[in-house]
Amino acid sequence: MSKYNMSHRKPTKHQQKILSYMKKDSNFLYSFSPKTIHVKVFKGETSINSIRCDLRRMEENGWIFRESYGYYRIKIDETALSLLENPPTLLHGIMVSANTRIELQNTIHGITSKSCVFGDDLQRLVSMGFVKKTNNRYVLSFFYEDDVNRRVTITVHTRVGRVDFYLNCSNHPVNFFEFRDIYSHCKGRVCFLGVFFKERIVQFGMAKDFRMVRMEGVSSITLHSFLNNWWRVYNKESLGVTRVEQHLRCDVPVETFIGLFERMFLPVNGNRPDEGRDVA
Repeated sequence: MSKYNMSHRKPTKHQQKILSYMKKDSNFLYSFSPKTIHVKVFKGETSINSIRCDLRRMEENGWIFRESYGYYRIKIDETALSLLENPPTLLHGIMVSANTRIELQNTIHGITSKSCVFGDDLQRLVSMGFVKKTNNRYVLSFFYEDDVNRRVTITVHTRVGRVDFYLNCSNHPVNFFEFRDIYSHCKGRVCFLGVFFKERIVQFGMAKDFRMVRMEGVSSITLHSFLNNWWRVYNKESLGVTRVEQHLRCDVPVETFIGLFERMFLPVNGNRPDEGRDVA
């Protein structure tokens, strides 16, 4: 075995100092030459040739990454992301399910689902652009405020009296305020169907986009902690960011969901998350 094969060895004291410096503050974003390490870390007290040797061995061991012209930087993975930026938590892939008066008639009057029809409302759905699908479904898709990255799909299940709202916005995720406005807009489009009740979130995704980092070596990492809960870290090429996202399937009342994210997006001082923050 080569003396340079150190896959099972720990960093030496000098190498630990170099790694600590590269991990400090925002140093993840930069690459360093042996001369910079010589001055900044060891204050000129160690031979620069010894530093070059340490850097080569650290690179062989996979702890750092060698760039052109002899510059080195720390390897960036999902464990390093939290030290680099603090992007806001945004939402995407949200599905809301709500019941209408059809189920209410079933509950109060005992009317069978086959007898419960929307009647004239079906013609109104068609006139609004809804397309009839199988299983007595009427579907309408549109871009919210003409944003091609925010596609809304409304599905009306006429037999069971349920309406599903799905927001697909992976390339342009929303914050709490935007989600609230989009959901209100969707409800307004089909408000003639009657009062909604049992409004609940059945799935959603949360995302943090890191713009100043790139994952090295792998394109994505996925962790399935439960059947209805999974995490993913990947380079989202369409936006030029590294995204950390979580997907959940659930059954949470909309009011509870909105209250939770209102506390998340509104800090204790009551300011909106985009106030007083520089935008890169």
